[in-house]
Amino acid sequence: MPYTLAKFFLWGLLMALAGGTIGWLLRSLTCRAGVARATAITFDNDELNRLRDRLANLEPAVAERDRLRIELADVRGSSAGALGFATKANPSIASHEVVTDDAPAATAALGKKIRINDLTVVEGIGPKISELCNAIGVTTWAQLAATEVDTLQSMLHDAGSRFQMHKPGSWPAQAGLLAAGQWAEFQQLTADLAKGT
Repeated sequence: MPYTLAKFFLWGLLMALAGGTIGWLLRSLTCRAGVARATAITFDNDELNRLRDRLANLEPAVAERDRLRIELADVRGSSAGALGFATKANPSIASHEVVTDDAPAATAALGKKIRINDLTVVEGIGPKISELCNAIGVTTWAQLAATEVDTLQSMLHDAGSRFQMHKPGSWPAQAGLLAAGQWAEFQQLTADLAKGT
C-alpha cells in the first residue's frame, strides 16, 4: 500500500510539472506574439492628419451650435414682448423697458442687494423653485413674465407634494415689474401680497 501511494504521488507530481511547463511555454509564445504585433504597429500619418482635419471641421459646428443656442434664448426671452414688456427684440415699448444692468438702482429701491434676473427675488420663489424654473427653461425675469401660470403650476405639481402648496399666480406679474425696472411698483405688489389683498 505505501508503494502504491508513493507511485500515485510521483505520477501526480510529474503531471503537475508537465502541465506547468506546457502552460508556461504557451504563455511565453502568446506574449511574444503580442509584443511582435505591438512593435509592428506604426502610426499612419495620413490617418492622423485626416482625424486632425475632421476635428478642425468640428470647431465651426460647435460655434454654430453655440450661436443657435444664444439665438434661441433670445427668442424665448423676446416672447415677453407679447405681454407688454420690452426686450431686445421689442424695444418699442418705452414705458416697460427691460433693465439689464441696473442692480444698484434695484438695491436702492428695494432696500436689499439683488442680482438682475435672480428669480428668488420674486415673492414665493426660493432656491429650489428657481432650480425648477431653470429646468424648464425659465432663467430670467422676462422669461418668467412670459410664462403662463398653468405651466408654472404644472411644474410645481410634477416636482412633488413638497412644492404643490405654492401658488404661482402672481409670479409672472412680479417678474414683469422686475424686468421692466419698476422697482416701486414691484415693492407695492409684494406688500399687497403680504397683506393678502
